[in-house]
Amino acid sequence: MRHFERAAEAELARLHEQFRAGTYGPQPGRRAWIAKPGSREQRPLGIPAVRDRNVQGALRHVLEPIFETEFAEHSYGFRPGRGAKDALRRVDALLKAGHVWGVDADLKSYFDTIPHDRLLAFVKTRVADGRVLTLGESYLRAGVLEESKGWRPTEWGTPQGGGIRPLLANLYLNPRDHQMEQAGDEMVRYADDCVPRARDKLMRLARAQLHNR
Repeated sequence: MRHFERAAEAELARLHEQFRAGTYGPQPGRRAWIAKPGSREQRPLGIPAVRDRNVQGALRHVLEPIFETEFAEHSYGFRPGRGAKDALRRVDALLKAGHVWGVDADLKSYFDTIPHDRLLAFVKTRVADGRVLTLGESYLRAGVLEESKGWRPTEWGTPQGGGIRPLLANLYLNPRDHQMEQAGDEMVRYADDCVPRARDKLMRLARAQLHNR
């Protein structure tokens, strides 16, 4: 990181030339394990190279405006102008409106189990530029370094710790969000945590079945 900061202008120029020549590719990210709040479990965190973080940030700036307008109203995680407090206010409003039954659902290992082919199919519905699609796919399949071992995802998972991950995660769940809306169901979702809410217990059980993946 310090090297990139010291030589930022030269590094950015090198990235620019690599994109022009079609030789750019993400470096393997370093995997670390951090404690999961409220649990003895640990969750993986990916640490991309500084240059790749910069490119992921630029890619997000391109893709986010395209998909942001299509995201469901009840989605609050990692979206511009929204946060956890907004999600809590929505839960409170639903409680006051009589939606007193709810299911607290957490999609286990969500980020590591998103299928690449279906995710890329969602991206292609709105993005036709082959260079952007190739870049996004290269991040999905970027290598991972863990201790002395290295491996490369081939079919599942999004790049943890990268700037593009939250957008891709929201994109994959967006069709399910709209299914809930079209059915007239109330829900609050923050990334892979979702709280379907209902006015009676029978409806609560139905919501739980809807969220089985």
